[in-house]
Amino acid sequence: MPAVYGIDLIAKRDKKIKMDRSIVKCWNVHYQTLEEVEEETRRKKKKEAEEARKNAEQLAEEDEEDEEKSSSKQGAAKKGKTDAAYNRKTGAYSGHYGTIPVDDEEKKQQIHAILNEKPEPFESAMSAIQAQG
Repeated sequence: MPAVYGIDLIAKRDKKIKMDRSIVKCWNVHYQTLEEVEEETRRKKKKEAEEARKNAEQLAEEDEEDEEKSSSKQGAAKKGKTDAAYNRKTGAYSGHYGTIPVDDEEKKQQIHAILNEKPEPFESAMSAIQAQG
């Protein structure tokens, strides 16, 4: 009876090197059955349909937002605000901040509290600037 030898690490390494250098690699070959191909096409069609539905929903939401923005722009234009002062990044007419007097008493108190929160550092900074000048 011939001797049977086990595969050692060197033989495994040599086999791996041979497979890596070969043109057709055994792990890249997969024979698909007809059922597998049909199932894959069904999955692709279903995924595309879901993506199309999501895109349609997003477009509808964007259209609604655009309509709301245009109506708010028209309302702001009626109040005397121009498109030149409109800031698209913040979605507000930030060019008019501080130009209109505050009428609400609660807002006036908030502004006063914020501005007078730390008067000492402000006064010391102002005196340092005046001393340099």
